[in-house]
Amino acid sequence: MQKILINQHKRQDVFQCAHKAHFKFDKNVSVYHVMREKNCFPQGCIYFVWRCKLLNKGRSCPKGYEHVGRKCFGCKYYYEDKICHQPEAILSDQEFEEFKKSLEEYEEWLETVVGRDVEFSGVINSVKPHLKKMISGSRQNIFFKGFLLSFKQGFINRVFLDDYLYASVSTKSHERYKFAKGDKLDFLARLKIDHGRIVLDKIRRVEFAEKSASSSWNFSQAIVAKNVGTELDCQPEKCLRCEKGCLLDVVARTEAKEKIFRHLFCLAGTEDPEVCYYDLKKKIDKDKLKEDISQDQVESEVNVDSNPEQ
Repeated sequence: MQKILINQHKRQDVFQCAHKAHFKFDKNVSVYHVMREKNCFPQGCIYFVWRCKLLNKGRSCPKGYEHVGRKCFGCKYYYEDKICHQPEAILSDQEFEEFKKSLEEYEEWLETVVGRDVEFSGVINSVKPHLKKMISGSRQNIFFKGFLLSFKQGFINRVFLDDYLYASVSTKSHERYKFAKGDKLDFLARLKIDHGRIVLDKIRRVEFAEKSASSSWNFSQAIVAKNVGTELDCQPEKCLRCEKGCLLDVVARTEAKEKIFRHLFCLAGTEDPEVCYYDLKKKIDKDKLKEDISQDQVESEVNVDSNPEQ
């Protein structure tokens, strides 16, 4: 019997957390974040918020600081608030036990493929520029890393993954194969995990079972999109589904630590998803196309009826 799996790490129907960082996701958090990255279930996570008795009351700092930082340690006005948040399982007891068994099965399979070459077969769902933002102090730069192919499902060796996964391809590889939405293909790749996502890297031996007629990105278009695009700190579902929305990998480095997260990046340059014109434009263009086709059919019928030889 064929083995079918889903990515248990990216499930967002298992936990909720009241931490303010998760409010923009309706308090939903992934299994990977809770059980592997933070390891905060069921005990919760504890963190400290730096405070200042003067700044909190609107008064100025004697040293001229405008926010609380590491240089404030030891100041008599400095203090910390201890805060604890505990993720909540939103499944029933029986469903949670079933989830744990599924998670164990998934991770056992994952151990056999991570870091190894695998055979993959699937249909491309989308092709988008692969962008990465680096933040170091006051410097911020967005780099173009090639292209990211997404798949809604696919075969990894003989296992059918009924879930999203991705393939990272270089600009050179993309220019050679002209990857496009709808392409059905097979290739060999190295499997890795990126914060719970399955990403196929170093792809080779590419064979197309079917080549779609969809248009393909080129390098110039990707660079223009990178330069005119807009970074958003929210992730509306409609934007994630949109062909102009992609996830931006963000790496923020300080002297103390490195923070990695993802923001939504609009390749069309829309600053506010609520007033996005792109979906409206697509609908207008689609309606116009239908109207043109209908008009052509009417004219064709009129020409046939007016031809005495028919």
